[in-house]
Amino acid sequence: MNDLAIKAQGLTKSYHMGSSTLRVLRGVDVQVRKGEFAVVVGASGSGKSTLLHLVGLLDKPDAGSVWLDGIDASKLPAAKRNRVRCRDVGFVFQFYHLVPELDIIENVLLPVKVDSSVLAWSRRRGPARKQAVEILESLNLSHRLGHRPRELSGGERQRVAIARALINNPKVLLADEPTGNLDSVTGKQIISVLRSFNQQRGQTILMVTHDNNLAQQADTVFRLADGRLGG
Repeated sequence: MNDLAIKAQGLTKSYHMGSSTLRVLRGVDVQVRKGEFAVVVGASGSGKSTLLHLVGLLDKPDAGSVWLDGIDASKLPAAKRNRVRCRDVGFVFQFYHLVPELDIIENVLLPVKVDSSVLAWSRRRGPARKQAVEILESLNLSHRLGHRPRELSGGERQRVAIARALINNPKVLLADEPTGNLDSVTGKQIISVLRSFNQQRGQTILMVTHDNNLAQQADTVFRLADGRLGG
C-alpha cells in the first residue's frame, strides 16, 4: 500500500428522499498510485461528485473505507479527519468558490490561514505568501496578484482555485468537473495546467468529468455507471 496515494474499498452511499432511497454508490473500489493522474468518467448524476467527496473526507460513506497515503481515514476521529482533509487534500471545484471580497493572493492563502492559530499564522504568513506568489506566477497570473475574482476571466478564476488547492502541498489533488463551467478551449488549458503539475511536480490527481475527450489526458481512466466503478 506504500505506493498508493488513495485506496477506497467497498464504498456505498445512499440518500433518503422522503419515503424513497436513492442508492448512489454500490460498493466502489478505487486505487490511485502516488504521482498518478487518474480520471473517473460518468454521466451526470452517476455519483462522480459523491465519490470525490467521500475520498476527500467531505462526507462519510454508509459502508467502506478510505485510505490516504497509507492512513485509514475512515477510523480517524473528527478533529483528525479535518486536519488530514485540510493539509493532505486539495480541492478544485467547477464553480471556483473564491471569496469575492479578497484578492487572489488572499484567496490562495485561505487554507493556510484556516489551518493556523493566530500565533502560527503570524509566523507562517510571510513564507506562505511567497509560496502563493510563486504558484500564481507559474500559472501565468503574475499580472493579477492584486485583483479580485470579479476582475478575472473564468479560466483565470479556475487557475486561482488550483493555486489555492496546491498551497498546502497536498498529497492528493481532487478536481470535480474543473472544466464544466468553461468553454472548450479554456477547459483544455485547465487540463494542461493540471497535467503539468502532475508531470513536473509529481502531484497525485483524481479528477471526475463527463467529458471522454478530456479524460484521455489521464494515466488511468475509470468509468462509473450504476453505482459501480470499472476500468
